[in-house]
Amino acid sequence: MTNVQAILEAAGSSLAKAVRFTVVLADEDDFAGMNEEWIRWFPSDPPAQQGAKLPARIPGLKVSIAAVAEA
Repeated sequence: MTNVQAILEAAGSSLAKAVRFTVVLADEDDFAGMNEEWIRWFPSDPPAQQGAKLPARIPGLKVSIAAVAEA
């Protein structure tokens, strides 16, 4: 999320302007931890969230996050 925050800010936006995230995890056992982080980063009025598990393993990839935010 720190990287996503930096990318959004470099583009002139912010996490506060985020409207939707898609989170893809390599291991479904990581969903609980991801939800804990989600609450930590967005304690109130979180943006929409969609999650999925990768259908195949990609070496070294644990999480992929796509964000949509207002400018």
